[in-house]
Amino acid sequence: MKKTMVYLDEEAHEGLRKLAFENNTSIAELVRQAVRLVYGEDIEDIRDMEAELARYKAQPDTAVELGEYLRHRKAHVSA
Repeated sequence: MKKTMVYLDEEAHEGLRKLAFENNTSIAELVRQAVRLVYGEDIEDIRDMEAELARYKAQPDTAVELGEYLRHRKAHVSA
């Protein structure tokens, strides 16, 4: 886990403080949950892209032309 500093306006901080108290958790945990909820899928897409890029760099001859990929994808979606 990495440490990050975030500045919140007074209203947001007070709201999070109350919510954290009501849920017996911390403001930091609420922020982590919000980030996962809002950006989780994007983060997974980035990880997937990085993994695909690493595979390509390791074996560039396995690359597929875009048109071929789209035809293959369309055939599987239609099936």
